Amino acid sequence: MTPFRQDPDESGELTLFVSGATGLSARAIANARDLCDVHLGGRYHLTVVDARDDPAAMLDHRVLATPTLVRNRPLPVRRVVGDLSHTTKVLLALELPVAP
Repeated sequence: MTPFRQDPDESGELTLFVSGATGLSARAIANARDLCDVHLGGRYHLTVVDARDDPAAMLDHRVLATPTLVRNRPLPVRRVVGDLSHTTKVLLALELPVAP
């Protein structure tokens, strides 16, 4: 798998699906924000969706479990399930640049 190379002027779009105000959801949200701010240089827009409030969004994005982080843009769509605590693995799974 070749790591994704994003145009510096292009911003990406990530959606994190969580389920309620649980510890697992809180960890996933914190890890996703850290991923965007630290490792992606703020070039990504992160949307957090609570599956309890918007179950239709899960169907629209083909999400079967929470927490799931979806890279919507740039295409192709990529998904990773879990609390996102293994940053390098998450970046590789989403085909995002891994900082040295």
